[in-house]
Amino acid sequence: MKWFNESAIKFKNIFSRANPKQELLNFRKGKKLYLSNQLSEALFYFDNAIALGSDVKFFKLRAKCLQKLNRHCQAIEDFDQLIEDNPLEFSNYYRRAISKKAIADLKGQIEDITACIYYYKKNKNLENSILKNIETDLIDAANYAESVKNSIISIHNVPYAEIKNGINECLRQIKKIRLQDNRFTKLKNNEMLLQS
Repeated sequence: MKWFNESAIKFKNIFSRANPKQELLNFRKGKKLYLSNQLSEALFYFDNAIALGSDVKFFKLRAKCLQKLNRHCQAIEDFDQLIEDNPLEFSNYYRRAISKKAIADLKGQIEDITACIYYYKKNKNLENSILKNIETDLIDAANYAESVKNSIISIHNVPYAEIKNGINECLRQIKKIRLQDNRFTKLKNNEMLLQS
């Protein structure tokens, strides 16, 4: 029954936009305030824009705003919405992993990083800078897991071996991606030399 209610709400939002101009105006005001680091005020306008329409791009900026305000549980809800709308967008998994780290959901953080890497490899427009950030987060998570190794089950309700294996697998995947990128770059450079 819950899915029916959610579907009805989405259907209502699509067809009952009272004022799409106001929705866009709220979003633009919110974006301007967000970019000038007036986060609480920006959040007010993002909330209003979403209440009027719920365009997916509104959720992304509101989630980032919520993260900066350290309201990570709410940010996770917005990233959940974004992932539901477009499960192939790797950056949403990474951003949600940041919030999961902030609320000490180590298992959730590693799961989201794993999904991020998986969809990153399938993406045509790769952002190499994100790999470095992911790698740094994984190393931090590994160091943290090592420091609470003896009590990790009581703190996070997850075995140390599961976390360690997840982190190691993610690091292996990053290494494979980098090797493939290097091979592709070398092939491309060789082709350019042959053509000239």
